[in-house]
This record gives sequence, structure tokens and C-alpha cells, in this order.
Amino acid sequence: MNKNSFHSLGVRIFRFGAVSGLGLLLDTIAFLVLHYFGLPPAAANFLSAGLAVTFVFFASVKRIFIYEGHFVFRLLAAYVAYQFLAIAAASAAVGFLATIFPSLLAKLLILPATFAANFAFMSFLTGNMSHNRARS
Repeated sequence: MNKNSFHSLGVRIFRFGAVSGLGLLLDTIAFLVLHYFGLPPAAANFLSAGLAVTFVFFASVKRIFIYEGHFVFRLLAAYVAYQFLAIAAASAAVGFLATIFPSLLAKLLILPATFAANFAFMSFLTGNMSHNRARS
């Protein structure tokens, strides 16, 4: 990896982090409201995370990952399928961790793993789809 591509990756990670931070704020507020109104931590996390990842997808697909294809909804379908599985796994982890820690702390403990996985998947998805479009 040369210096320019390393810098570009760093900028993308920083920007994705900023957008994800806004998504996290939205996620956390929704999680707390849903949990306050009686949803168990795992269910509240599933709904609030679904809202947040949809926001992050639309805020980042073209601006951060520089996807220039025309099939954003095809990307969204793949992203939703991935996120369904990822959110289910993360929600199960939150549900388990909430038996040990306060619910909000349980949710916060999973963030490093979910951030890394989401960045990696968006990078794969937008790069893979862009290369496939260029070949066809």
C-alpha cells in the first residue's frame, strides 16, 4: 500500500467514523426510547440499529465510498441482507451482555466490532459492485 492509498483509506475511515457517529447518536436515542417503552434490549437494538444502518448507508455510499454506479438499490438490498444478519448477531450479543452490564453499556461494548465489520463490508460491496459494472 503506497502513501497516497494509505492516506485515502485513512480519510475514508475518518469520514465513515463521522457518519457512523451520527448514526450511533440516532441509534442510541432510538434504543433508549424503545427500551424505555418496554422493549427488551435485544429487540430495541434490532430496531434502532436497523434505522441507523439505513441512514449510514445512504449518507456514505456515494460520498465516502465513491460508488458511481446506478444501482444503489441493488447495493442497498445486499447491504440490508448483510445488516439483517449482522444486527441479529449484534442484538443477541447485546441481549447477552445486558445480563452482565447495564443495557446501554452492553450496546456500547459491541461498537468496535460492528464499526469494523460495517466499514469492511461497505468497502467490499462498493468496490466489488463497481468492478463488476466496469467489466460488463
